[in-house]
Amino acid sequence: MKENTSSGNGGIRSIERALSVLLCFDWQNQTLSTTEIAKKIGLAKSTTSRILSTLENEGFLFRDETTSLYQLGHQIYYLGMLAQKDFDIREVSYPIMKEIRDKTQETISLYLLKDYQRVCVAQVESERSIKQSSVIGEGLPIWLGASGKSILAFLDDQAWQQAAGEVQPLTPKTIVKESELFGELDTIRNRFYAVSEGERYDEVACVSAPIFGKNNEVIGSLSISSPYYRFPKDTRDFSELIIEGAKKISERMGYRWMAPRK
Repeated sequence: MKENTSSGNGGIRSIERALSVLLCFDWQNQTLSTTEIAKKIGLAKSTTSRILSTLENEGFLFRDETTSLYQLGHQIYYLGMLAQKDFDIREVSYPIMKEIRDKTQETISLYLLKDYQRVCVAQVESERSIKQSSVIGEGLPIWLGASGKSILAFLDDQAWQQAAGEVQPLTPKTIVKESELFGELDTIRNRFYAVSEGERYDEVACVSAPIFGKNNEVIGSLSISSPYYRFPKDTRDFSELIIEGAKKISERMGYRWMAPRK
């Protein structure tokens, strides 16, 4: 009887299994044994060994003869470098930003972390006559507003301490007390988005989510901003859209996304 090689969902089982093996590796698991890989993908050790041998022969995996542990091979590095060639985050982000703009009818901004500031590098403006816009190339502190705090929340303790020492009360809603700032950053880190209302300008509100790069480090943020009077009291729809948008950009920049904690 001929073996059924289809996975039942339009895929080819052998290819799906090989890809599952490659996806076992991440920043926390850069080397793995045959037993560990078999357990992760849910296959018998003998079947897993055959897949590993094929991937090793083709250069997608490397096996250390001393430890018998596997790691990603030179072909993966080559393909990764090829994929990153001329890879501009603005080009990657634009269709995602436009889609969110069309759904919300508000301005969508892309910020990157640079020298402890958030710099606006791209924007898709609202088509409404009254709208919130940022200046492309403008740098602002990461302790200020949702766009900055969604970055700061995923930096280390030293960054938090530095931010606490630099906070300035720009409006009555600017959080300047260290314990309150740290509490807000903890909340942002747990739910993967930030909300600010009137922290920089009284009449502006924003919801923002972090963007991560291939080294699993935060590199920027994606934001929806609008005049305060038009900003929804229930930000659930906005937060879901911005998290999903930031997730797509992060994945295309090489990050393997983990779902927000409930």
